[in-house]
Amino acid sequence: MMNSSELKEIISTYEIFLSKLILEPQLFRIKTVEMDLKGPLNPTNDLNTLFFIEKNWLGFQDFLNYYVKKYSEPLKKLCGVADWEKFKSGLKARLYRTQFGFLTEYHAFFIAKLVFGDDNVKRNTDLDKIGVDFQIFYLGKTFNIHIFVDTDRAWYYRRFKTNFKSVEQKEGSHVNLPYNLQQGYINSLRFLPNGFGVYTKDYLEYLKSQIDTGKIGNNNISAVGENGFKYD
Repeated sequence: MMNSSELKEIISTYEIFLSKLILEPQLFRIKTVEMDLKGPLNPTNDLNTLFFIEKNWLGFQDFLNYYVKKYSEPLKKLCGVADWEKFKSGLKARLYRTQFGFLTEYHAFFIAKLVFGDDNVKRNTDLDKIGVDFQIFYLGKTFNIHIFVDTDRAWYYRRFKTNFKSVEQKEGSHVNLPYNLQQGYINSLRFLPNGFGVYTKDYLEYLKSQIDTGKIGNNNISAVGENGFKYD
């Protein structure tokens, strides 16, 4: 179990890593490889192993190189008769988007530990497979946290998963924790020198205060406003 000083040191080290990443926002618009990468090809499996088990924090290009080398044969079968170089270009964008979200979740996970206590915040690959980013155990209750960007598109897929993919089968309250990219909102991200946005401690403390008042658990967050969460 880590104390707050140890957690702060890990967060500081991780933020230094994030601040050195080369960001390519144009890759969010390239969606030529959109088929499901299932089973061993699911990039989240490798990200979990590299980041949580091996503590091997790879940047975007390094992870792409690692992934393509490890899965070259099944990827070429998936590519089929299509142009391999074009396929890799689309795959780069696909992996970039997946890893970008993972890096944000990874940071939020450690901030949650800082606010709620190291032993009260858990995650594992089984949770990830059913769409839960991490769990918070607080006041004798379980809160399953779902992190995503506060956009219409992200909300659409979040609600689709809720209604049709049984992502809320896990026992406990399922809590939307979207992050708004605009400044001035209750969860305005803190941007690192290279533009990578990370959750603030204040945002997780605000989440805690909403749990303390009983607003979260009986209701769920439906939007993020300038003055706080909006509820269903």
